[in-house]
Order: sequence, then C-alpha cells, then structure tokens
Amino acid sequence: MRQLQLGIQRFCRPRNGVEQAHRKEKDTRCRRGELTACGLAAGVFFFFAAIFSHTVTAQTFAPDRFDAVHSGDIVEVDVEGSLDHDWRGGLTPEGFLNGFNEFGDPVKAQCRMPSEIAADAIRTLSSTLRDPKVKVFIVDRSNRQVAILDGAVRSPHRYQIKRPIRLRELIARSGGITDSSGGEVSIFRPEGPSCPAPDAKEQSGRFVIKISDLVNGRPDADPFISPGDLVVVEKALPIYAIGGVRSPRPIPSKEKVTLSRLIAMAGGVAKDGDERRVVIYRRDKGQPSRIEADLKKIAAGTEKDPEMQPLDIVEVMTKGGGERKYPPEIAGPAADKHAALPLVIIE
Repeated sequence: MRQLQLGIQRFCRPRNGVEQAHRKEKDTRCRRGELTACGLAAGVFFFFAAIFSHTVTAQTFAPDRFDAVHSGDIVEVDVEGSLDHDWRGGLTPEGFLNGFNEFGDPVKAQCRMPSEIAADAIRTLSSTLRDPKVKVFIVDRSNRQVAILDGAVRSPHRYQIKRPIRLRELIARSGGITDSSGGEVSIFRPEGPSCPAPDAKEQSGRFVIKISDLVNGRPDADPFISPGDLVVVEKALPIYAIGGVRSPRPIPSKEKVTLSRLIAMAGGVAKDGDERRVVIYRRDKGQPSRIEADLKKIAAGTEKDPEMQPLDIVEVMTKGGGERKYPPEIAGPAADKHAALPLVIIE
C-alpha cells in the first residue's frame, strides 16, 4: 500500500518548470472532474485502500480536527513586521483567544484550525494595520484533557493524546480485554474538550460499541478517541461467592450458571464450609429475598440446582457459624480511582 501511494506521488509530481507553472490550472481541471492521469491514479489508490482498510473516515471524531485548537492549548499569533501585535496565550472558557480582543473584536479559537483563526485575526487587525500578514501556531498541546480507558482491560491508563488514535489501538496498548468483559464498550464524551467533525451527529454523550463488532472489523465500531473521552470496557455483572469457599470472589455472569457450578468456580467448599447450609441473597424488583440450598441434596438429585442471577450473593455458611440477621454488603470501588491511574503519552 505504501509503495502504491509513493508511486502516485511520483506520477503526479511536477517534473519541470513548465509543469510547476501550470500546477494550479491542472488542480482546477481535477476539481472540475476531468479524467486526468493524476485523478485516475488517485482513484486507483483509494480503490485499493478501500479494499484493504477496515475503517472509514466518517467518525464522531475526525482525525483532521486533531490539529484544531483544543481547550488547554497554548496558541501563538505571529504578525509579520509588528512585534507589538504578536500574541501568545490560552483560551477563555468560551473558547476565544484570551486577551487578543484588545486589538479589536474577539477571535473564536476552540475547535478551529490555525488557518481559520488567522483569517479572523487578519480581519481584527485590519482596523489598525494595513494589509496584516498573520500566522497562527499551536505551541503547546500538553494541557489537553486526558482520555481514560478503564473497566475490563488488563492495564487501565490515562492517555495524553498527541496524535489521532482509534479505539482498537487504545485497547491494545492497555493489554487487551479481560475475561470479565460483558461484551460492550461505552464511550462517554463530554461537551467541550473534543472537536468532532462539523457534520457529526453524535458529538457528545454515551456511545455503545459491541466488542464482537470491533473484533469483526466493522468500520463504525472502531472510532477515533478524542481528549476528554472516558472509555469503559464494561464488565459483566458479577455473582459474589463468599463465606466457606476456597476462593471467595466476584464471578462474571457472562453465561447462565447454576449454584453448584458457581461454587466449583470459586474453588469448591472450604474445609470449614458447611455444604448443607448455603444461602442465596437476591434482590428481585427491588425487594430482598433469601433462598436456602443444600449442596449435598443437589448432588444427589433430590433438590433442584438453582440458576444464578447477576448480583446474587451466595454464602456458604461455616461449620458451627450462626445465621446472618441482615444480608451482606459488598463495598463498591473508590470514586476517585481514575486520578491514580498511570499516565501514558501517545505521540
């Protein structure tokens, strides 16, 4: 593919001064739709690119908008021949160049390309300068909001994104998806930090992607990730095995599982566990319930092996232990854990 692209570039490159002089005329003919050799070569390239590529450019976050000014960027306005009008700074909360309005009308910068900002700066400066020539640069992108990947991945991280990156690559950088995955990825995109494509319908909010679609290469299942995104590989709702089992832990409810199989997945009944006294704590339509079971009778076939539901708490009582007066409580994760995730810079 790279050789094909280089071949097109060599084919279309002007070879002498005459062709250099007529370059604009040639580009105009190409834009009008005339079948030129350059247009034909480019068509061949994009034809093959479409065959070998698993992605499309129409995404909620366009890669060319990555070069636009984002919240947190430091911007420099360079006015040729006028040091008094040169400017460097950040953005206001509303997205304007902070302090540039002292030269005239405020200039909107957030989610705009440097060339677009320069055109507005020229109009602003034209009231005091004659035919100003302006260039705009992004001199620092390090203060952009980080993207966070969390959930059922091997190594959750915070990412400082300095180039366009897609969901698939971000997950690969975190070590891949774990067995606790529930089959979906949620992308939470706040308003403000990202710069979506102008024609994007889904600019902010929550987007859900099926992992099966991502694995199968569906183009719309591998979007670009933008600064400020929270990407969560959703975990399957757990079933908790506690008490007299060898390995008390939450077990993902990815498939239907019975009580006896759940106990086996938790390592079986421990030495101090009483297999005749097993209690299932369940909330059905908001109401708590308590179901008692006997593993010995289940193994003998004289008692039905109950099917587990997500968020069930299964406790194998210990020998000689008393009954609980209240259902056990499961502690949730810390609310501020994202701030403690390691930071990775993607350049």
